[in-house]
Amino acid sequence: MNVSSRCEYACRAIIELARHENSDTPVTAMYIAERRRIPEKYLVHILLQLKRAGLVRSVRGAQGGYLLAKSPDDISLFHIIRAIDGPILDPLPVEDAAGIDLEPTWRETAARIEKLLSEVTVRNILDRATKTRMYHI
Repeated sequence: MNVSSRCEYACRAIIELARHENSDTPVTAMYIAERRRIPEKYLVHILLQLKRAGLVRSVRGAQGGYLLAKSPDDISLFHIIRAIDGPILDPLPVEDAAGIDLEPTWRETAARIEKLLSEVTVRNILDRATKTRMYHI
């Protein structure tokens, strides 16, 4: 399984927003793009997808920008991947009569991947990043 660059950028954007979770001030797309090295025009489209999925919310106006729509505890890698790239292994790699024997295995594999990704929350990612930085000081 490959993670698309679009999905990687979405994860970076969500992490940046999570770092500002205790602030009521929205974070601009330009700020996220600069901090996370994401092309801004590309990021705007990604943020729209994340908004449609209910993961971020936007605030209009001169002081506008983006905020997480949920707690980092309630957003998993699976939520982000599904919002950007769609369902895991759907369509299945082979969906014809010659691959019928593999179909149950592919479906089980997809379910296991989804379960694993669902267990990794944005909060877990932030905690791991903090621990890693603490050890390298």
